[in-house]
Amino acid sequence: MTEEELINNYHVLILGALKRCHIRPHHPEFEDHLQTSRIVLIESYREFIAENKSLSAFHNYVYQRIYWEIIDTIRKEARRQAVLETNDDLPETTRIVADFDEETIAVSELIDTLAPHLTEHEKIYLRESYVNDLSIKELAKKYQVSRTAVYKWRYGVAKKYLKYFAK
Repeated sequence: MTEEELINNYHVLILGALKRCHIRPHHPEFEDHLQTSRIVLIESYREFIAENKSLSAFHNYVYQRIYWEIIDTIRKEARRQAVLETNDDLPETTRIVADFDEETIAVSELIDTLAPHLTEHEKIYLRESYVNDLSIKELAKKYQVSRTAVYKWRYGVAKKYLKYFAK
C-alpha cells in the first residue's frame, strides 16, 4: 500500500483522533496537527510492516498513537506558551532599559565632547531634549523663554556638532 492510499484509507480515523483532542477543521492549528497525524500514521505502518505484525490490530494501535502524539504536542505547546508569557515582560523591560542606558550614555558622551564648544543654553538644550525628552514647547516653558530662543539653541548645537565632527 502506498503512502497516499494509506492516508486516504485512514483519513476518517485521523479526523476521529483529532476530534477526540478537540481539534476541528476551524481550529487555527488543524492543518499542523493533521500533518503530524499523517506522519505518525505512516511511521506506525512502517513499524508494523518491518516487525511483521498482524495488521488486524493496526487500526486501534494507530488511533491511540495519533491521539497520544497530538496530546503531547498540545501539552508541549501549552508549556512553551506559559513560559513565553511569564518571560514576556522581562526581556522587553531589559531591552528598554538597555536601550535607554546606551542612548543616555551616547548623549552624555556627546555632551561631554561638545561641552567646551557649547554655550550654557545649548548644553541645557541637549540635556533636556535628549536625556529628559522635553519638547521645544516644554523647554521654553520650563526656562521661561520663547520657543524661538529654544530653536536658536538647537540651531547652535547642530552647527557646532557639524563643525566639530567635520574635522
